[in-house]
Amino acid sequence: MHTSAVSGNTWSKVVFGLTAVLLVFAPPTARPGRAAETAPDLKFCQGYFALCAASTCTPTGNQIAVNKITGGTANFMEADCTCPVILGPSLANLSGGNMQGSCEPPGPGQLWSSYQIRPNIPQAITNWVPTLPEAKVEVQKCPASLNLGNQYAQCFSMTCDTQTYINNVPVVTCHCAATLNGFPAKSNSSFLINAGQGDPAFCAMHPVSNVIDIPSP
Repeated sequence: MHTSAVSGNTWSKVVFGLTAVLLVFAPPTARPGRAAETAPDLKFCQGYFALCAASTCTPTGNQIAVNKITGGTANFMEADCTCPVILGPSLANLSGGNMQGSCEPPGPGQLWSSYQIRPNIPQAITNWVPTLPEAKVEVQKCPASLNLGNQYAQCFSMTCDTQTYINNVPVVTCHCAATLNGFPAKSNSSFLINAGQGDPAFCAMHPVSNVIDIPSP
């Protein structure tokens, strides 16, 4: 499927472990009114993956099933996101998104959206140039006052397909949803994004959000 991809940076397992800590939302417990929760099944996967952290998305009007940390699935509004294909190690939640317990591609011509810490991500704002300084990653916080906390897209461990090339960079379409752990996102929540290189207007463009739920101020 992939004749080329953006090379993965060499990062130590220590740095990746930091990401794992951030992705562990809470220990297994029972929240009021909910069934007992299970910890994410975080694993390092090797090979091609989609990195959607700096992407924006388009709602499709369809529903998409997402795994819940209490078991089973729930349907959420779907958003399609164009994401670059990266080759290298990445972190995935094998029980999250719509993964089924394995790093293996979900099907022919498909791959998973997972995560890798890196200073450069090809992105639409700079016509998918894969190198620095154009592809720099800049984190910004979208505040709860915008009331957009349920408008971001969550692509972590979701299915991607339909590879094409933009500016010689391989990209895929990832099918994502506005949810954290399989529960509805709250509109009055703040969230972090990498899209837009610091431009606050990107908060309203259905950006892919970090998997961390930022408490509302």
